[in-house]
Amino acid sequence: MNRAPPLLIAPLFALAACATPAPPPRPPPAATAAATAPPPARPGIDPSIVDRTASPCADFYQFACGGWLARTALPADKARWVRSFNVMEEENLERLHGMLDAEVGGKLDPADRYGPKVVDLYASCMDEAAVERTGLGDLRAAWAAADAVRDPASLAAEVGRLHAQGIPALFAIGSVQDARDSSQVTAGIWQAGLSLPDRDFYTKTDAASLSLRQDFVAHVARQLAAAGEPAAQAAADAAVVLRLETALATSYWTRVELRDPTRIYNRLDLAGLERAAPHFDWRSYLAALGAPGLTAITVSTPAAIARLDALVAAEPPESWRAYLRWHLLRAAAAARALPRALSDEAFWFRAHHFTGEREMPARWKHCVETTDHLLGEALGQHFVRRWFPADARAQAVSLVHGIQGAMRDRLARLAWMDDATRGRAEGKLAAMADKIGYPDAWRSYDALTLDRSSFWRSHAAALAFEVRRDLAKIGRPVDRGEWDMTTPTVNAYYNPALNEMVFPAGILQPPFYTQGANDAVNYGAIGLVVGHELTHGFDDEGRQFDARGNLADWWSAPVAAEFDRRAACVVRQYDGYVAVDDVRVNGKLTLGENLADLGGLTLSHAAYQASRAGKPPEAAVGGFTAEQQFFLAHAQAWCALIRPENARLRAVTDPHSPARWRVNGPLSNLPAFARAFSCRAGDPMVRADRCEVW
Repeated sequence: MNRAPPLLIAPLFALAACATPAPPPRPPPAATAAATAPPPARPGIDPSIVDRTASPCADFYQFACGGWLARTALPADKARWVRSFNVMEEENLERLHGMLDAEVGGKLDPADRYGPKVVDLYASCMDEAAVERTGLGDLRAAWAAADAVRDPASLAAEVGRLHAQGIPALFAIGSVQDARDSSQVTAGIWQAGLSLPDRDFYTKTDAASLSLRQDFVAHVARQLAAAGEPAAQAAADAAVVLRLETALATSYWTRVELRDPTRIYNRLDLAGLERAAPHFDWRSYLAALGAPGLTAITVSTPAAIARLDALVAAEPPESWRAYLRWHLLRAAAAARALPRALSDEAFWFRAHHFTGEREMPARWKHCVETTDHLLGEALGQHFVRRWFPADARAQAVSLVHGIQGAMRDRLARLAWMDDATRGRAEGKLAAMADKIGYPDAWRSYDALTLDRSSFWRSHAAALAFEVRRDLAKIGRPVDRGEWDMTTPTVNAYYNPALNEMVFPAGILQPPFYTQGANDAVNYGAIGLVVGHELTHGFDDEGRQFDARGNLADWWSAPVAAEFDRRAACVVRQYDGYVAVDDVRVNGKLTLGENLADLGGLTLSHAAYQASRAGKPPEAAVGGFTAEQQFFLAHAQAWCALIRPENARLRAVTDPHSPARWRVNGPLSNLPAFARAFSCRAGDPMVRADRCEVW
C-alpha cells in the first residue's frame, strides 16, 4: 500500500516525565471467556548462551551471543533471524494463527466487531485452490484496463486507478503532515515505481549489477509469459520495463539524500505540478484516484517529476502498457494472489539476489501477516484482550516517564548546549506524546466490503479501503490519535511530525519486557527501545523538527555546529565497520539509528540507576551483577543470524547497522559499560575516540 516516505517514521527495527502529564492509561478491552493468561515469566537474560571463552572487553557481541550463534540454525524461510524480534514475531503469528483458524471454523468472539470481515480476508487468502482457479483471470481483467492506455490522459487515469488500489506505479502518493505547518495534512508524492530494492541497482555498472539486471529482465519475461503473453512479446516488454525503471531511477535521490527533511520538502501544489510536468494529465490522474479536488501537494524529489514528464512525452503508449501490466503482475505475485507458479518465481528471484531464503514462508504465515497488515486494528483488539495484561500498559508508562526524566536531566547538564537552545529542547521533550500498547480509539471498518470467494478481490478491496481512508485525511485536522503500526507488531517508532513515541503491545512482551525480571534487565531491553525512540526526536533528522512537529531551525548556530561535530564522530566510527565481506557500513545512511542506539543506552542506563535510588542491590543472575545484566539484556536482544545475500542488501538499503555493531558500537562509547566489565583503555570495547552526543 502507499505509505509515507521513510523520513516520517523512525522505527527501531528494519526498528523524564513530561511537563504536561500524560492521560491515565486506558484499560484494555474487556476480557472474554476465551481470554488466556499471559505467558509465564522467563529469565530476562540467558546466561547459557554467553560465550565465556570470549572477552567482553574485546567483542561484547560475541561474549553475549556466542553460544546462541553456535547453537541456532537460521530457519529456511528466513533471511535473518534475530533472537528477540523474530522469535517474538513467530510467537505472535502462532497466536493469531490459532485465533483466526478458530474463527474460520465458526468460533467467532462476539466481542470482535469486525470478526466476520477478518475471517473473510484470512479465509480467502488461505483458499489456495480458489487462487489457482481465479488468479490469472483476475489479473487479465486488470490488464484489460491497462491495455486501454492510448495517450497521456489515459495513462494518467490508469496510474490513478492503480494508486487507488495501493500499487505505486511511477510514483507513490499518500497523506502527509505539511512539514512547515504540522497542523495541516497535504498529499505527499515521492519516488517509487521500481521493481529492484534501490536506485543503485539500476545505476551501478560493476559486473554484479550488470548480471543482476540481466537476470531481472529474464525474470520479468518469464512472469509475463506465464501470465499469458507470447514469449516474444514478454521478452520485449521485459526490456521495456528495465529501460523505463532505469530512466526513473537515475532521477531519484539516494537514501542518504532522502534523510534530509529540508531537501525532500517541496510544496508545489496542483498548479506547480502541472507546470513541472505538463505532459502528465494530473486532473485525470486525481479523478481516477478518487481525489478530484486535491490541490495541496508536496513532492520529495522534483527531479523525478521532471523525468516523469519527459518520459510521458517521449514514450509510446505500448511502452506504458508493458510497464503497467508488469506492475500489476508484480504486486499480485507478491501478495500471493496468483497461481503458485508465479508466486514461486517471484519468491525465488528475490531469494536468489536479495534474501537468501531457502523456502517460501508457509501460506498461513503470509495470510496472518496480510490480515494484520490490512485489518490490523480489527485484529489488534483481540490481541490486546488475550495477550496484553491489564497492568502491562501502566508499567510501560512508568518506565517511559523515567527515561524521559533521564533526558530532562541530561539536557539540564549538557555543557555544549546554550540556554536558549536548551529551553527549546526541554520544551520539545515536555511536548512529546507517548502511545503505549494500543490506540485509545479503534479504527472503523464499517465501509469495507470483502469478497471471500476471491483473494485477489478481497485483497484489492482492503487496499483500496486503506487508500481512501488515508487520502480522506487531506484537508482535515491532524488526527493525533492515529497509529502507523498495528498492535501485534514487534517494533516501535518515533514520528517527528507528531513529536510522538509509539510502542505497540507486540513489543511489550518477553524478552523486551519480562514481568518478574530484575529492573536491570527490563531497562537494558525495553528501556533501550524507549530511549532509542526518544533520541530520534533529537537525532540528525528529528532535531530539525520543533515541539509542534514543524520543520524549523530552533538551534543557535554554535550549538548546531557542535551537534554536527559530535554526530560526525559517529559517522566516522560506523564507516570503519564491515557490514559483510567487502561492504562497509554506511555511516551517513545509518547515522540516525546509530545516534538513537547510543542515546538510548545512555538514557536507559541513567534511568535505571535513578530507579534504584534507595533500594537494595538487585540479585546476581548467572554470576552477573545487575549492572552487567543491563548490558547483557541489551546485547542478547540483538543476537542475529543473517544470510550473506540479505546482509549485502541491507548494507545498501537499511538505515540500521548490522546487529554486531548495534551492540559493540554504542557500548564501546559508554564508560558505564567499561566499568561494569572492568575494561581498560586499549581494549577494543573502549574507544579512544569516544563519541558522545546526548
